[in-house]
Amino acid sequence: MKRRFEISSARELVACSAALLALALAACSNPVEGQANAKPGDTRPRVTVAEALRAPVFEVSEHTGRTEAPSSVEIRARSAGYLQQAAFKEGDLVKKGDLLFVIDPRPYQAALARAQAELESARVDQDLARREAERAAQLFKAGVATAQERDVREAALNQLAARAQVAAAALSTAQLDLDYAFVRSPIAGRVGRILVTAGNLVGPTLATPLANVVSVDPLYVYVDVDEARALRLKRGARAVARVGFPDEAGYPHEASIDFIDNRVDPQTGTLKVRAVIENHDGRWMHGLFARVQLPEEAAHDAVLIADQAVATDQDRKFVWVVGADGKVQARPVKLGQLDHGLRVVKEGLSGSERVIVRGLQRVRPSADVTTELATMREVALAEASKP
Repeated sequence: MKRRFEISSARELVACSAALLALALAACSNPVEGQANAKPGDTRPRVTVAEALRAPVFEVSEHTGRTEAPSSVEIRARSAGYLQQAAFKEGDLVKKGDLLFVIDPRPYQAALARAQAELESARVDQDLARREAERAAQLFKAGVATAQERDVREAALNQLAARAQVAAAALSTAQLDLDYAFVRSPIAGRVGRILVTAGNLVGPTLATPLANVVSVDPLYVYVDVDEARALRLKRGARAVARVGFPDEAGYPHEASIDFIDNRVDPQTGTLKVRAVIENHDGRWMHGLFARVQLPEEAAHDAVLIADQAVATDQDRKFVWVVGADGKVQARPVKLGQLDHGLRVVKEGLSGSERVIVRGLQRVRPSADVTTELATMREVALAEASKP
């Protein structure tokens, strides 16, 4: 009996220990199970998105043009003689009528004095012949002189009047030759280098010009535009191009379009367009390359995004688009001009997409993201206001 009691007690002790162990295990398993079922923290990248805009824009095309002076003159000697001096500094801005060169004027001054004396002599003879003709006419009326004597006196008067006219013409020629000895600029502009130095014999037959002058204000900018785009160009008094020069960024200058050629060049398929730019200080010169933006006639709907949304993969431009499921996709785009701070998207977007504008470096293709909303214009203005 005693042994059975010991066995029974041992069994109860074992059962009690097993129960306590099960309770302990159950108590220990509850925190582990709770930790396994707990929802982890949101680790998705946080980005700012903005919806692409659709708005009417006036498209502009970019071209390379060249400046040209409206007037360009070769300065040549019109009177023959020895060149005495150049009265300007090479590269100066000159006004119309400014003295440029002096040809030895002494022969022409002498010729002018001789012509003046000949004219004075002819006028004295003409005055005497007039008085004699008047007396012959009075004597003819009184019956003292014959008609032949009257006619002879009138003929002599007419001959001397003609001689006086010849002398007056010779005087004008002599005065003109003397004026030509002082070579003046026929236009306002910038004078080039001296091509014939003082001491050389010059004249109308000299092949080399003395110098050249090109006008500087205003200045023409010529552009060759392909025929398809030429048909869309804006015309009329309000057509304005924008111009930038090699030492400048962008297109800071306005130039009115004053001429579009009346025919397309059949060899190149282009149409010549001319813009006029003001050049009061003479900074720009004939022959410069220029970047030119030409406006189109009518506005068209376009998709606009902020430049901050554009990413680059080698030579490929793309944007990150967030779909309805919150996943990110890379969308290749073809970009156009800037319009009031926003970039025109020619291809790749329809205008309803949500585009990532901040946090581009934190996303990868097909990644889930959390988003904050903004507008494209807010993003563009914020970027423009940065120092």
